[in-house]
Amino acid sequence: MAASTPPATEPATTEPAASDARPWLVPGPVALGIAGVALLAAYWFAFEDFFLLQYHFATEEAADWGHTLFVPLIALYVVFIHRADLVAQPFRPGWTGIGLVVAGLAWYGLTWIAPDSTFLNSHNVRSIGVFLALAGVCVATLGWRSIVWLWFPLLYLLVFGQRITDKVLLQVTYPLQDVASWGSWHLLDLLGYTLLPRTGNAIEIMRTDGTVYPLDVAEACSGMRMLMAFLALGTVIAYVGLDRWWLRIVLVLTGVPIAVVVNILRICTLGILGLHGEEFMFGEFHALVGLVWMIPTFALFLLVMWFLQPFEEDESGNRKGRGAGSAEPRETRPARFPRSVVPAAVAAGFALVFGGAAVSATIDALGLHIVKAPVAPRAPLATIPSRLGPWRQVGEDTIFRDTLVEVLGTERYLQRTYTLEDAGETAATLSLHLAYYTDLAGTAPHVPERCWSVHGGVGIRRPESIVLDLPALGRETALIHRGAERPYRVVDLEDPILGGTKEHPLPVGPVGLRSTMFGDSEDPRLRQLGGYFFVANGRTTDSALAVENVAFDLTSSHAYYCKIQLDMIAESTGDDEALMGRYRDLCADFIAHLLPELARVLPDWRTYERRREDVDREG
Repeated sequence: MAASTPPATEPATTEPAASDARPWLVPGPVALGIAGVALLAAYWFAFEDFFLLQYHFATEEAADWGHTLFVPLIALYVVFIHRADLVAQPFRPGWTGIGLVVAGLAWYGLTWIAPDSTFLNSHNVRSIGVFLALAGVCVATLGWRSIVWLWFPLLYLLVFGQRITDKVLLQVTYPLQDVASWGSWHLLDLLGYTLLPRTGNAIEIMRTDGTVYPLDVAEACSGMRMLMAFLALGTVIAYVGLDRWWLRIVLVLTGVPIAVVVNILRICTLGILGLHGEEFMFGEFHALVGLVWMIPTFALFLLVMWFLQPFEEDESGNRKGRGAGSAEPRETRPARFPRSVVPAAVAAGFALVFGGAAVSATIDALGLHIVKAPVAPRAPLATIPSRLGPWRQVGEDTIFRDTLVEVLGTERYLQRTYTLEDAGETAATLSLHLAYYTDLAGTAPHVPERCWSVHGGVGIRRPESIVLDLPALGRETALIHRGAERPYRVVDLEDPILGGTKEHPLPVGPVGLRSTMFGDSEDPRLRQLGGYFFVANGRTTDSALAVENVAFDLTSSHAYYCKIQLDMIAESTGDDEALMGRYRDLCADFIAHLLPELARVLPDWRTYERRREDVDREG
């Protein structure tokens, strides 16, 4: 496979004259290694928090982002295959690189102190500063000419070497989820399996004993876990194996259909294996199937490149571009530097260490925390009483299959149905769903307007926030919630273990529901209504986009959020507005009885705010 190089014409190599007053430095491998390690250590020191968080993402979410651990090695490989071109001429360090290092550190620091609600305060935006500083180190020590050969590995690190937030990536992977489920259904049907009609992204396979096996094509199977890995693989193959830019772009863009095709095959593989046992559908085996399918993915990229390579040939049948010649063995000359490289390298290292220390000192002074400590609930969610005022539980709590738990992203959940006693002529039943999250940010919550849509629901009303008319619960205290800037309200509840009563803080802030209404394509009379809100770090919000900023604000050392969702199925009376009004009234009554019990289960955020105040006083 031919290694490609930029098409730019390179000036002829000029050797320094023997009478040059500044003879070139030709450091040996040991000296170069020591200098490189020293600069890398300074670079790590400056951006340690960023790298630790990225490593956390790569290891804790290995199925999604484990490939980011290999991206630096791939970037080094690209540098290695161009080493002869890189050292063909003496390096001329550029002092402007120090300015890039300083700019990168300044940007990195700005993203730390920016308000949580702005786009600046995010892992992805923060990475721009990390990238600028690395480019600055290269310019300061190797010169601007080196960027001709280093721009691709540097940009490759920036794009593929970090976790992309779900809020950005899901805009692409949601459509892939729909395509993957459609293709998987038709492929399984082609293979001769008996399938029920597809409803949204749910595929149901009929077993030989007559039972139905549900195969839910959720976000985990939509291509999100593999799309970035596919694009990273296709990009490096295109750059190394092809010379013309339009051919490279074509090969990279084929990563999307390749991801779709491979994921269809992957879903079908999991579905067929799942017929013989659900243990094949989750956990390590689930990840292993995805890893195995990376092998034919690599082969598909090579196949596409094989089809594209003839377009690089000229009329005589020879490949155009300079990359064809780079595949031949070439002599690699020793790296040569002017003596000015020493002060430039020292200045770059000093800027990294000094700037990193300044950023770290600012972070400590402001009490900021990028990696959050987990917060466990004070009691299991299932301890919420089966009777809440006039509402009583119907049936048993629903236990999700392991595959659904993996999609949900937490094992702390509650799915329970309540009915209202003495509801009159119209029955009133609400389904309560709680899901508790802690530790890491970046995960998009599962909400009805998306989940119901992918399961075949027909949207009738656009999602809207509705304000609930709740009675004043508990009593107000003088203690102020620092994030919400509102006073805590508390309720006294009986302690089931020690006896007597104990004070519990209620969630701070107004309670509203982000509500939606769906219809049933098979029964137009049915309406499915759903609404949700979150309790995050002791305060409320009904926004799935804002909950991350609320729970994972940098000033808190701990983080959690709990989604509270209420669903109702009813027959349409022809007046959907009136039906929504009834749903709102029922939710207000139910939540008024739920909140005190929820206060018993969720963490007492006053404890964590007191710890923060103690740290502030000690500081």
